[in-house]
Amino acid sequence: MKVLLLGEYSSLHYNLAHGLKKLGVNVTVASNGDFWKNIPRDIDLKQPKKLKKIRFIHKLIKNYPNLIGYDVVQLIAPNFLMSSPILSNLYFEFLKKGNSKFFMGACGMEYIYIKYALTGKLKHSVFYIPEIQNEPFIKYLKGLVNNKSLKNLELNISKYCDGIIATSNGYYDAYRDTYPEKTCFIPLPIDTNKYIYKNTISSNPEKVRFFLGLMNKRIALKGTDKIHNALKEIKNKYPNDIDLTIVNSIPFNEYTRLVDNSHVLCDQLYASGIGMNGLIALSKGLIVGGCGDDDLYSSLGEKINKPILNLTPSHNDMVKSFERLLEEKHKLKERSLKSREFVVKHHDSVKIAQQYLDFWKM
Repeated sequence: MKVLLLGEYSSLHYNLAHGLKKLGVNVTVASNGDFWKNIPRDIDLKQPKKLKKIRFIHKLIKNYPNLIGYDVVQLIAPNFLMSSPILSNLYFEFLKKGNSKFFMGACGMEYIYIKYALTGKLKHSVFYIPEIQNEPFIKYLKGLVNNKSLKNLELNISKYCDGIIATSNGYYDAYRDTYPEKTCFIPLPIDTNKYIYKNTISSNPEKVRFFLGLMNKRIALKGTDKIHNALKEIKNKYPNDIDLTIVNSIPFNEYTRLVDNSHVLCDQLYASGIGMNGLIALSKGLIVGGCGDDDLYSSLGEKINKPILNLTPSHNDMVKSFERLLEEKHKLKERSLKSREFVVKHHDSVKIAQQYLDFWKM
């Protein structure tokens, strides 16, 4: 089988490609590297900074012969070029002529997901947090449901594609509501051989090292501002028990390197589950704080090992969760090992790649 993974979100396709290659699949990744993260890819589709529209179209035309002839094309999202929706729609029409099956990922803030979320049917959503609804980026996201170009693009690709793969409960519920027969849930993949266990935490650590990564323009969206405030309070209350590292929009490779020296990583707050950054941390044996409620474990069929520190939007609840972590420092080493065990069992890239192959062949 010859597979093209087109587009990138936080190394999802990069890790999926690793698993597919281990299974003997001929796979190519084409993307813009997810902007500043500069995630490795086989074909670069990054938009030039100067004369970007003309030069980008020239790049797309030049690379077209490398993007056809595939048995399966997996799009990261409807706007897989991360550019003009009209351009993605037009390019998709050309890609349809040169490839066999098409599948689409449901893993981002797209038209169908936002429209469904605004009905109030989701358990977790950034749109349900009253104090951030006036944030410019939240208003922008809400406005996307009225963007005809984005709507037409997603409806065109969603109807045409052979299947839709959701990476969390929230995305699954939203797309299943519109396309029940072609939507499935497959967990995010992570190369657990690359991201090996590295946590240096001892059985009785003197200090617990916390890590938080911020993303420009997505701080309110991910709730990292609230997590940051809770961590700062904990740091002020227990200055001798905590080391705190905060980074903002740094390249992917540098980000993963800095994670290695930490014990606890705080992920996003409002999502249904843990994102790619959280999975990398779990694979390295960090304790991850984020949305780790019962729905997450139920979707994975996990009844015993529940290592994620479940964080809620309540400031006081977050502070209490961090305090309990400090009170139980002697358990962090065991919890660290459970983190690694959890991600290997449920998110290893080879296991996830097989699930993609099974779905693609249906």
